[in-house]
Amino acid sequence: MTNEFVLISNLLNEKNKEEFRISLGNSIEKSFYKPLFIESSELSTGSLIALDIYPNDCISKIGIIEARKQFIIAIDYISNKFNTKLILLAASTKRLFGKNIELKVNSEGMLDDTGFTLQAKYPDIIFTNGDNGTSVILEMEVESYLTKENIKPENFTYCQSCKGDLSCSGTVIINGLGLLGTNTLLHLIEKQFCDMQVIVISNYTKELDSIIGKKNVQVFTHIKEIKNHCCLESSNKVKLIVNCTHHPTQMITSDSISHIQRGQKIHVIDVAVPYGFPEEEFKKCSNVTRQDGGNAFIENGLEFYFNPEICGLTDNVLYGCFAETVAISRFLKENPDSESIIRELDLFNVNKTAKNFVRGLFEKYGIGIAPVPYNYMKIE
Repeated sequence: MTNEFVLISNLLNEKNKEEFRISLGNSIEKSFYKPLFIESSELSTGSLIALDIYPNDCISKIGIIEARKQFIIAIDYISNKFNTKLILLAASTKRLFGKNIELKVNSEGMLDDTGFTLQAKYPDIIFTNGDNGTSVILEMEVESYLTKENIKPENFTYCQSCKGDLSCSGTVIINGLGLLGTNTLLHLIEKQFCDMQVIVISNYTKELDSIIGKKNVQVFTHIKEIKNHCCLESSNKVKLIVNCTHHPTQMITSDSISHIQRGQKIHVIDVAVPYGFPEEEFKKCSNVTRQDGGNAFIENGLEFYFNPEICGLTDNVLYGCFAETVAISRFLKENPDSESIIRELDLFNVNKTAKNFVRGLFEKYGIGIAPVPYNYMKIE
């Protein structure tokens, strides 16, 4: 059976597991659920395979080993059943095998110097984690909101000396400094947002100096730790939060919002899955808007052969990482001699070369952001 791409992900929670169990029966070999099929413009057919794990399982050592084992069992199933060219390590699976899928493991999912890497064991398959696609979509979403609210870069010297007394168009908080948070930070720096307009919330700052150079972006471990910053004064307020984490210590709550809100509207682009700004906390806030981040909108040609709500989607919406995989798969189908082009891309780290390539595919295939953003997968 032809199945050009496979999206391998995790379950979201217990409720999500029950939905999969009711729809598809028990997981195969206690590892993964039966494939759910997707088609792109009648050209590229693929499937979604959910592993029998939750995000938190991929944090502990035992959970990571079990997740790797399930992943390998799923790929063996795929290899025997489908003619698959492209596999996505989505959501919590993306780092199971290292930053560049370079880790050697055995069939039990344990690190093993005598084992294999994914690429060595499955040389005919191209692997991606989809973060370049998600980054392209997230940049579009950030730009859309900055333009809508006229939040623009300020002169560095002018803003640095304002001490809250002069009008500034707004400050952006980046919550979480992983691949997507770092990419957003670099995007704002390239747009010439000044030091006082960007705040990073992160416990992980080891590589920050090498990333931002001489920029003096302020870093805090939590939103509630922000102190003595002109963004808390009347004139230079936080207007946008780009949330890139669902780590328990950095979740956005109504309490953390109240710490930085001085009557202004605050908008949150929440790219984390599960959400980093829980709906129950959002409902406690006033004058706060929110949207699901990193979700690609495909107006035509996307066909689900299942209810997309089972994986948190709707008829025209794919996660950015899913959209990247679909676009690359379609490109390979249209250009069967171009596999070497894709293999030369670094699809496991956000970088300009891969981003520009994926951005070009998105433009070619009409993949962008929704005209009206979704909020908890609903249009409000």
